[in-house]
Amino acid sequence: MQASVKIMDIDVDMISNDVFIKIMNEYLNEERLHVIFFASTEILNRAVKEEMYRRLVDMADLFLPGEEALLTVHHAEALEAADMVVSCKGLGLVLENLKKEDRSLYIVAKTEEEADVLKEYCVKMQPELNIVGQCTYEEEMDDAAVVNEINSHVPDMLLVSLETGMQERWIMEHVSLLNAKICIAIGGVVNLILAQEKEIPHWVQALHLSGPYEKFIREQKVKKGVRARIFRKKVVQYNNQIEEQEKR
Repeated sequence: MQASVKIMDIDVDMISNDVFIKIMNEYLNEERLHVIFFASTEILNRAVKEEMYRRLVDMADLFLPGEEALLTVHHAEALEAADMVVSCKGLGLVLENLKKEDRSLYIVAKTEEEADVLKEYCVKMQPELNIVGQCTYEEEMDDAAVVNEINSHVPDMLLVSLETGMQERWIMEHVSLLNAKICIAIGGVVNLILAQEKEIPHWVQALHLSGPYEKFIREQKVKKGVRARIFRKKVVQYNNQIEEQEKR
């Protein structure tokens, strides 16, 4: 049975990395599309404020913590030590441990540059993974054409990195039309995923952007700590408000 924790009254799934790998390999052997959201502080804040958005989040098969800041009052360090999924690093572990059966992946991102970096990241994690295509998406685009483009490649997995809100809405509106087995949404935490990479990507080196890239990595590490402190205060404030309401 799957465990979860409530963060500002939103259920976030808590599973070990081993269980996550097992679930992913099971999903890949089933016919219907399974949706996985990696949660961010932005997604949680929005889900608390907007009931319609919260319903979209609840529709996902898995809603996993995408950044440790979410677990700031749930002893993230202890959970990580117990090999639980506490951040988007779990995606890399899953890719590394996919059963080698000629699995394919299609990438939908905000920009071509982001799609390129995600492609390099995925191939690094799983060299046998077949990246069958990629595209950038904007709201004014013809959704039917985008879906047809994705389906023409018949990917096993779809990796989506779009803006929070648009990402979840687009996925759930097209879940019955997409011919894939797994859709993984990482838009809220994509910067953290890219910041995990210790090595400077080849395309960055080729464009002589190593300096700005290293600065970006340092900034992400600083922002991670700041986000954790800010989110902890929000969680404490939210819990205090709930306690006050229950006393009335």
